[in-house]
Amino acid sequence: MTLPLRLFDRYYLVLFLRLLVFSLLATIAIFLVVDLIEHLDTFIDKQAPYRLVLLYYSYYLPYIVYLVLPVAVLLSALFTVGGLSRTNELTAAKASGIGLYRILWHLLAVGLLLSAVNFIFGETIVPETTRRQKDLYRYDITGGSPDRPGAQGKIYLRTREGEMVRLERFDFRLSTAQNLDWEQFDGKALVQRLEAPQATWRDSLWYVPAGRVYHFEPQGVRLETVMNRAFDLGFRPSDLMKEQINPETMGYWTLREYVDRLQITGGDPLRWRVDLAFKTAMPFTCAIVVLLGVPIAARYRRSGIVFSIGIGLMVSFIFFAFQQIGRVMGYNGTLPPHLAAWIGNGVFILFGLLLYAKARK
Repeated sequence: MTLPLRLFDRYYLVLFLRLLVFSLLATIAIFLVVDLIEHLDTFIDKQAPYRLVLLYYSYYLPYIVYLVLPVAVLLSALFTVGGLSRTNELTAAKASGIGLYRILWHLLAVGLLLSAVNFIFGETIVPETTRRQKDLYRYDITGGSPDRPGAQGKIYLRTREGEMVRLERFDFRLSTAQNLDWEQFDGKALVQRLEAPQATWRDSLWYVPAGRVYHFEPQGVRLETVMNRAFDLGFRPSDLMKEQINPETMGYWTLREYVDRLQITGGDPLRWRVDLAFKTAMPFTCAIVVLLGVPIAARYRRSGIVFSIGIGLMVSFIFFAFQQIGRVMGYNGTLPPHLAAWIGNGVFILFGLLLYAKARK
């Protein structure tokens, strides 16, 4: 079905885009103010220079845009259709044969385009800038050290190309890793694996008192027992603090590769599979909120700007609450990863279709 643009179509699409820019700038400003208030004590206590604070927020800005774009799209849809309703332009458009479905169709197309843009933006720019933002805050602003011990639970580390390591724990005082499991891949095929109850960092190498090396060859698996041997495993103790597996600092394909390798090596990838599913579900929010916002604004014709803002904030809060509930249920294994990621989207799609069905066309 094709809907060629008429003069009125161009009018409300341009209005929507203008309001989108305004809404995006407003939500970014609110987010920055709230975050600054939250971290102001830290900035003052650590005597962080203004340059570092500005650099911190410049790195943080892409992730903020990625996060609040759906909220800005929802507010823009509410303002656009609500404004057309209040000025009776929507009524005049219906009298001339332009129904609500036409407005919804065009705005939904823009929402899908913004979803694609947000996904690409989240894959290319957001992971690297977020990593820099977190490193800047952890090491330069708060004065943390990469060599300082952190959590003593299991550690997963991506090292050189085609290599990954898992540790049960690491003692930074003794530079000793417990239950080391190092794997080398050729693509997705596991070619070599080192298992060692203990490994000690000394003279830029890892010394293994006793361990086993599995060589996965075409004719089968060859087992080699090693005693008091040094290995170059592609990482050092400082990397164990620098390299934290954080979905916000990884794109979809990088995280998917990590999940695949973790599953091959016998690790538990459930948490990361949930985060991977959210990587694909999150960008579609831009289109879903349009489906929700247009019939709400058309239904309440006499609503003002304050009402639109209130509805936008309430819908955003409920939507993100559904996402967090889905994420927790996915982490706990209560729901499959994709269902956990899409439960919020699904509920709001159904609610939006219900509102559209009841709205005056």
